Amino acid sequence: MHHGQEHEHEQGAGGAEVGSHAAHVAELEACAAACRECARADRQEGMDDCAVMCEACADLCEVTARILSREVPLPQEARDALLAACAAVCRACAAECRRHDAEHCRACAEACEQCAQACEAA
Repeated sequence: MHHGQEHEHEQGAGGAEVGSHAAHVAELEACAAACRECARADRQEGMDDCAVMCEACADLCEVTARILSREVPLPQEARDALLAACAAVCRACAAECRRHDAEHCRACAEACEQCAQACEAA
């Protein structure tokens, strides 16, 4: 999938950006999956505040991944705003999950922290 994008988008810019972009989308998708799993478990355990935060984070990560995967790039200021929002929500979700001892919360917090770092570095 990303080999075709490499030739279309990265003429003269170097291949590292494409690899980083694909890795970033993968981080977003992994974070969304961890958040969805955590939210499901939270609901079963009666931790509704954590579930709501995880669901919001999953939604934003999924949307961000879809937008970044599109062929037409966003204007830089819009892309920066989207990534900043995603990083902020990931950090808030990680902070909420760090308040709990459940394994699903620990896994979610780690995924959110990694995703936030990827968004801030992009």
